[in-house]
Amino acid sequence: MKATRQSKKSKSSKKEGGKQKGYSLKKFDETRIGFLMKHEAPIEYKLLMDVCEFLKYSKPPPELIEHIGYASQDTFFRKTKYWRCLKDYRKYGLRPPYAVVTNKNKELYYIHIRINKYIY
Repeated sequence: MKATRQSKKSKSSKKEGGKQKGYSLKKFDETRIGFLMKHEAPIEYKLLMDVCEFLKYSKPPPELIEHIGYASQDTFFRKTKYWRCLKDYRKYGLRPPYAVVTNKNKELYYIHIRINKYIY
């Protein structure tokens, strides 16, 4: 007679429905695309927010962001960084793996970029 190994049946845990643990809803400014648009393309960001407010969207749809990018002459919308961020926004929406927050050094850096872009 062959000895067979019998494993204990584990208790199957019920999976709870609802949102994923640890991923809370963020503001659009705290997503990568929102943060970059706010700091590198403020005119298009303001336009996007005004359109969303007028159409009563709670969050900007990725298609609208893409259309504004195609219509803009800003070089930010031609960068691969923009397309990567838009891809992440399509995947995660307002539940990104991490929120992008600002500090003094980032603010100074983006102020410098805006001055060089719009004044010089």
